[in-house]
Amino acid sequence: MSDRQATLRSYADALHFWIGTTFQGRYWYNSKYKHILATQFNSGVSIIMFPMTQPLPGKFDFEGMDRDMSFARAQGMKLLGAALVYRPGEGPDWFRLLCWTWSKDKVDQVLKNQIHTIVHYGGDAFYGWEVVNEPTSPHHNGCWSQVLGQDDYIARAFRYAREAAPNAQLLLNDTFGHDGIDKAKAHDFFDIIRRLKVSRVPIDVAGIEMHLHLDVLRPSYIDEFKWFLTQAKEVGVQVQITEMDVNLPRGGSLPDFLQKQREVYYNVLHTCLRDSNCTGFTTWGTGDNMRYAHSLEVSADEFMAEKPLLFNDNLDPKPAFAGVLQALREGR
Repeated sequence: MSDRQATLRSYADALHFWIGTTFQGRYWYNSKYKHILATQFNSGVSIIMFPMTQPLPGKFDFEGMDRDMSFARAQGMKLLGAALVYRPGEGPDWFRLLCWTWSKDKVDQVLKNQIHTIVHYGGDAFYGWEVVNEPTSPHHNGCWSQVLGQDDYIARAFRYAREAAPNAQLLLNDTFGHDGIDKAKAHDFFDIIRRLKVSRVPIDVAGIEMHLHLDVLRPSYIDEFKWFLTQAKEVGVQVQITEMDVNLPRGGSLPDFLQKQREVYYNVLHTCLRDSNCTGFTTWGTGDNMRYAHSLEVSADEFMAEKPLLFNDNLDPKPAFAGVLQALREGR
């Protein structure tokens, strides 16, 4: 393959591997951004959170999905929907303020209607759906777990998603720390999968967020990831890295940090690709200054210093991009 053809997507397509990033509508005016999406990635994350897609009871807003689906179809890409169930405590007021008082049947009907409507609407534009996000984090799933039960709301959500999308990949997704993989939390996560798989709940993929921070990253992070891959195989699910970024420390030598960041991206993707059960890799944003993770949780100075993604503020490729490209070039 010539240098001109050497895109992330060209190698990922040849490997039948998902290489993705988030679709962010507020940057849709930027032609360079859209060109990167189309040429470097074969999948995109469409944000389909409950508050965005059903702001009023029974009144669905498909504007964001329509935009993402139109672009993906035009570019021969597929979408991953994130997330069908995530933090309803921060959801639309009509749900957030009243759901605690509702019966189990009423909460279940809202859950079923939300999932069926969104997944049916997305159709074959989506290769997969992040059905439940961060189930091990306290209070993240609010009324669903409080009213329906901790395991039951997950089981119901996955069954409703499978009814609406018989052939899509269905993900249970979680985050496991900034310094590597918290094995205690990962044990809890895989215990959920084990219990639900016994009841034939259709979980296909264990999604893993990897929001890593160089200043605290343990030397054992790759061994921990290999352990995670082994656990997934034992419970009978694939693995996809659903949210990848690598934050730089403040101060010190930026060139050195950028090379270390390249190494981390390469190591994680290389390890994923060498396990046939690891089937996707998604960065949580594209340019350093146009990302989701923690953008509302840190100061402006910290936000600008973290530089966690593959492209800089001008959407030019960084050493991290070269690390991802190298891993894909080396292949399975």
